[in-house]
This record gives sequence, C-alpha cells and structure tokens, in this order.
Amino acid sequence: MRNHLITLILAAGFIPGCSGLKTYSSDLDNNLRISSETESGSMFSSVNAELDIHRIKPDCSTEYAGTVELDGPPVDVGIPTGRSSYLVFVFESSGFLSSTSGSTSYDTLLRPRRGYQYDIKVSYKENLYNVVINEIAPGGKKRRELESKELAACRPISPAAKK
Repeated sequence: MRNHLITLILAAGFIPGCSGLKTYSSDLDNNLRISSETESGSMFSSVNAELDIHRIKPDCSTEYAGTVELDGPPVDVGIPTGRSSYLVFVFESSGFLSSTSGSTSYDTLLRPRRGYQYDIKVSYKENLYNVVINEIAPGGKKRRELESKELAACRPISPAAKK
C-alpha cells in the first residue's frame, strides 16, 4: 500500500509536464522581459505561473502561439511589433496531499512598438496575483505603466484597409 501511495505522489508531479501545451518560440528580437515570483503560502501546496501567447488575426480572433513557463529566473521573449498579441498569464495552484486545485488568469492585448522594450512583473502571493507591464522607450530613459486591455477592445481590420 505504501509503495502505491509513493507511486501516485510521484506520478502526480509528472502529469503537469504532459499537458500538451506547446512551448512558445520565436526568432524575433526579444522585446519582453518577464520576472515572476510565486508563493503558495503553504508547504502543502504549490503555484505555477505561465504565459499563453496568442496571435491576433485581422478579424480579431485569436490563434494560440505557445506557452512560456514563468517559474524561475526572468524570461526574455520576442513577440511581433506593430500588431496586437493577446497575453494570458495563468496561475495554477494545487495541494500536495489533497485534491484541491484552482486556476486564475490575467489577460491583456499588447501592441508592442518597434524599438521599445516591455518589462513585465508577475506575482502570486497569499492567493492574490498581480501583473504590471511597463513600456520602456528606446534608450531606456522613459517608462510608463500600461493598463490592461480586454480582447473586446480589438477592432477588426476591414479587407479594404489591407489593400
């Protein structure tokens, strides 16, 4: 019985790695730097953070591009400039010795400007999450905090406008 319990605990640790999500990759210059800090508040639970990146099509529908794991050192990522991407920060919590789990997310449209950098701070502490996105002008002298934009703020591009 004890061996079965140990096997189940070990197997549960490997299941999240088999979620079927694809890792985001890009050959674009890195324009996002994402720093994360997560604390579950208990030694019997854990919190994982990730970023799901979606491309925005001309009709404002989304296309999943991949996932970036955020549990670790800062991550540098490149997303297209001059067009919107839909960023979904996902925080998943789970208990080690119980069947409790939960998920919450923060999402925003981001339209990076050419030459600008984006510094993103992500945190999850005591069941509260926070995401702060700062836009840094070329040369690094000016920075401003960006507000979240809902997907509904996207405006479709008409076929005539593309010509």
